[in-house]
Amino acid sequence: MIVLKEQKGATLLVGMIMLVVLTLLVVFAIRSGNTNLRIAGNIQAQTEVGAATQQAIEQVIEQIKLPATDISQIQAQTLTIPVGNASYSVNVKAMGNKCIIEVPVLNADLNPSNANDVPCFESPDEDKAIKFGGTTMTTKPSACKTQQWEIEAGVSDATTGTKVTQVQGISIRVPATVTCL
Repeated sequence: MIVLKEQKGATLLVGMIMLVVLTLLVVFAIRSGNTNLRIAGNIQAQTEVGAATQQAIEQVIEQIKLPATDISQIQAQTLTIPVGNASYSVNVKAMGNKCIIEVPVLNADLNPSNANDVPCFESPDEDKAIKFGGTTMTTKPSACKTQQWEIEAGVSDATTGTKVTQVQGISIRVPATVTCL
């Protein structure tokens, strides 16, 4: 049989080891929780900044007066957009040379009963050849074209360190006299 006095030191040593192990588990749990909290905060900040850039792009699109005659004249802007409890300064780039493509609207694609299509019927019905993908198509273009433009907006939030840039394409029907730069 083991004497009680010899066991007192071993019990103390085992108790200390268990205390250290429990302390390490608590420290790990706290660090893990803090990491998850930071990740959630970063995602929230990025989502808010993304929403601010999207709202700024939509405000710039609303500035385009239809029928659009010179979209390239839309200047660079800095808009302050409130999202949640914060406001973000969104830089929207000028549209100067962001026209990607223009395509004539064909008379066959227009609806005479649609008020938006009526101004496009003002052109003479002349056959024109259009080259596309190595083939030549003869068609009758209307007095309108469809242009595709890109709008770019970005935010650099100093508070959270979040940087977001969004590019959105828009398609706009313009008079045939408006050129794609």
